[in-house]
Amino acid sequence: MAQIPNLENSSLNLKSLRDQSQRDLVKILKDIRGKKCLVIEPKLGGSLSLIIQTSLLKEYGIELRHLSAEPVQTDCTKVVYLVPSQRDLMKFISSHVHNDISKGFQREYYIYFVPCREIQCERILEEEKVHHLMTIGEYPLYVVPLDEDILSFELDLAFKECQVDGDTGSLWHIAKAIHKLESSFGVIPNVRAKGKSSVLVADILNRMQTEEPVNSSDMAIPEISTLVLIDREVDMVTPMCSQLTYEGLLDEENQAAHGVFTKTSSPSCSAGCFRFCDKLFKEIRDLNFEVVVQVLRQKATSMKQDYTEMTTTRHINLAQHLSTFTSKPSFLAKLDMEHTIIEASSYDICFEYIEEMIQKQEPLINVLRLLILFSVTNSGLPKKHFDYLRQVVYSIGTFNLLFLFLRELLHSYGFEHMTTLNNLEKAGLFKTQESKSNWLMVKRALQLVVEDADTANPNDIAYVFSGYAPPSIRLVQHAIRSGWRPMEEILKLLPGPHTETKRGGFTSSPSFDTLQGASSGIDKMADGRRSLVLVVFVGGVTFAEISALRFFSAQEGMAYDLIIGTTKIVNGHTLAETFFETFG
Repeated sequence: MAQIPNLENSSLNLKSLRDQSQRDLVKILKDIRGKKCLVIEPKLGGSLSLIIQTSLLKEYGIELRHLSAEPVQTDCTKVVYLVPSQRDLMKFISSHVHNDISKGFQREYYIYFVPCREIQCERILEEEKVHHLMTIGEYPLYVVPLDEDILSFELDLAFKECQVDGDTGSLWHIAKAIHKLESSFGVIPNVRAKGKSSVLVADILNRMQTEEPVNSSDMAIPEISTLVLIDREVDMVTPMCSQLTYEGLLDEENQAAHGVFTKTSSPSCSAGCFRFCDKLFKEIRDLNFEVVVQVLRQKATSMKQDYTEMTTTRHINLAQHLSTFTSKPSFLAKLDMEHTIIEASSYDICFEYIEEMIQKQEPLINVLRLLILFSVTNSGLPKKHFDYLRQVVYSIGTFNLLFLFLRELLHSYGFEHMTTLNNLEKAGLFKTQESKSNWLMVKRALQLVVEDADTANPNDIAYVFSGYAPPSIRLVQHAIRSGWRPMEEILKLLPGPHTETKRGGFTSSPSFDTLQGASSGIDKMADGRRSLVLVVFVGGVTFAEISALRFFSAQEGMAYDLIIGTTKIVNGHTLAETFFETFG
């Protein structure tokens, strides 16, 4: 299990949230007397590793197992399942019970749903005729602190569920998590949301406050002055681009899970070799990778007492490994194509490059990532690329012209991926171009491309992508500095509605059109601390975006501390993979 992050220096008392989650879990387990086997869904196990140490669980006489299709091997007579409310997991649990019964085992079964129980899950248990054998409860783990400034709602599939499945259950979960924060830190008085899902979260949050009000009279001034909600749908360009910060590149290369880089192709660094609480890592993680090796060598030379020689050497080895990765012609060519697409300078060249990738049968995820970037910035795939396929006769049922365009891709990677492409189309990430793209207007209005960006001594958030500023972070900058009103015309160029509301002690939220003074500045706290802004990404956030927000917050004259909330830490690969679905 991963080491629990150090939260002592957080601008919000996140440690109290974690301690409460730990107490809730310990109470559940202590109330079940005697020796017991705790069976945890594997991904949930990663979340719990940031809440409680394994050694503490063992003090309560607990055996730990991961949930799988295989029967639980234990001598314990009490089996406790700790699982998310996912219907497919109910089949596993039911089969375990039936297996025990067939072998004559006498056991007590407990299921605790995280964060809350779901009727459809219990219905499956009833259909499997095991519901009456279960003691059922809830473990209300809605939010997990990943770091001093990062909260995760642990909703891996939220973006796909909202965009493809039409399932907005995750939005209720996000609102509930924020409402629980308000119970501890006061009602957030300013809420600014951009994007369909974000506006829904804001609406649900207001309804929760009406139905289960936080008593503001019991608290002083709210600790969080503003909530900014940003849909991933509003900016799908950024996650498809290759991250160029140290932490972002490590994520691209190794995939970080719950603050631990769980795998690496570097022979000098074992799996899970460092964590968020690594002091040296915290100092260099947000730097553009171009300067990381130089900075590490300087630190190795000075050898400050704050770092061990092993820690410094480890990061030097990792950085050298990443240098090998970033110097490959294939990486540089892909980076050049990403910049060309963002610049909107030559779509034909980019499309030819993607076709060449398909012909070379490069990994499908790499192809889809560039295709999504191409489609999003171009308001779809240009129709002229479809023309030559109009003469092609293919028996593919009712599938539309988009799949004809992707004939070559399907031929190369298999027609079982047609469902994946259909999912991407439903999400609006693949489509035929039906209108002129407004990407150039967005790029200019938000100043997304910064020429000659200084990566060593940056003065703009664009340093995280060596000259490209994420639209998502530009929106956050505007939301904090002035609110939505001064940039309403720009907001209309981006997907989804926007709202800006003031909430009080509690009054019903006015609409954006009737709101007075929504764009007023955010004052400091009464005790002189900087005002605190909670920035929530509905659908995921990249490490590069987190680095950009940290840079923004650290600027001289900046009056705000930022806490970042997200459904999941993502990159182009992990986000695109959520749409993967095959048949056959």
